[in-house]
Amino acid sequence: MPLIALMIAAQALTGTPAAPACRPAQLRVSLDGRDGAFNGMSHAGTQLSIRNTGRDCALPALPTIQFRDSRGRVLPAVRRAPVGMHPGPVMLPLRLAGGHRATTDLRWVARPVFSRNRGVHAASITVRIGASTVRVPTTAVLYGETGKSIGFEQSPLHAEEGMAAG
Repeated sequence: MPLIALMIAAQALTGTPAAPACRPAQLRVSLDGRDGAFNGMSHAGTQLSIRNTGRDCALPALPTIQFRDSRGRVLPAVRRAPVGMHPGPVMLPLRLAGGHRATTDLRWVARPVFSRNRGVHAASITVRIGASTVRVPTTAVLYGETGKSIGFEQSPLHAEEGMAAG
């Protein structure tokens, strides 16, 4: 119940009504490697962009991300919480205006740097939106230590400044 109280308080402060949850049909997901900006020191990554093609709606600040193989199976990769952020701050949903986009940065270990390595090949990334998912193809190799989950970092979604797509 405290989360609901915070959401109501935040809505009262902004003076804008809460937006309905985004539907998968109104969202387009894409990836941008940002010309290699995520690559180096045995790491790789991408910026995941979610564009709203419909009316204003709300997305969770940290949507559930899954990496999948070429057969659509979920890979054993899990989001690692930042150090000192357990369970982490309360993050209110992000209001995404129609035609606008929100982004999150994803980073992972991309080379066999562990004493005992385990690598998985991702063919797609999915984003959970309500009870459904939206998918975007990728070619990524994620590494972790044998016997443990493979970790990746995910920043909270943030709305990008700029004009709506025409």
